[in-house]
Amino acid sequence: MHYNFLDRSCLGLPMNASKLFVLLFLLASILCAQAPRGTAPRPAASSYSAHAEQEGAAVGASLLTHKQARKAFAVADVNQCCLVVEVAFYPAKNGFVKISLDNFTLREVGKDLGVKPSTAEVLAARLEVRPAAPNREQKVGIDSSSSVGYERGGSRDPVTGATTSRNGVYERQSVGVGIPIGGKTQTPEAASAESRRAIEAELKERMLPEISAWEPVAGYLYFSVPRKSKDGYELVYTLGEKKIVLSLK
Repeated sequence: MHYNFLDRSCLGLPMNASKLFVLLFLLASILCAQAPRGTAPRPAASSYSAHAEQEGAAVGASLLTHKQARKAFAVADVNQCCLVVEVAFYPAKNGFVKISLDNFTLREVGKDLGVKPSTAEVLAARLEVRPAAPNREQKVGIDSSSSVGYERGGSRDPVTGATTSRNGVYERQSVGVGIPIGGKTQTPEAASAESRRAIEAELKERMLPEISAWEPVAGYLYFSVPRKSKDGYELVYTLGEKKIVLSLK
């Protein structure tokens, strides 16, 4: 027997209750769509350059090269500010892993102290694009049809007509600075704020989610560390009295 989802007779609910049910369903869908996604986990923890297992749960991690970081991000130039580590968790059967960014530390090999992951908000403030101030001879502005953006979905860019995708995530980036001929312009402050929002959205999208995971989950961690150590780094994951050290080269 076929039931119409919006048919109040099959739901057995008054019209008001039926509408409320639909609204709650749509709200839940929106919240799920906005939840942090991270990256797609690889087949196993052993697929990463460093991995370990404890009590049936496994964790893997790889330090991204500059080339890999440029390819992974469409808007944020993370190579300017930090090292990016991809981390994946594989919970034990019928178990879960509670992930918190505070449990991670990146340190140089041979040193006891390290740094915690940086938030997307902090990094976006450092990486935002700041347009140059206009000179005295001509008033330069940001054309209203140009933008710095990061979004999900397969929508086509109304200006260039280009649509790109990478690993199931779609990005759009368009920046323009010029002399406005009619139409609206953005102030340098507004353009910087737009750039910061786009960078922050992308960093949050790819970051390791802070959740209780029952299934494999992966994502990036951002560490404000200059890449100068020849000895490499160690990613330390601490949970209570347990500590896992993953060697990254």
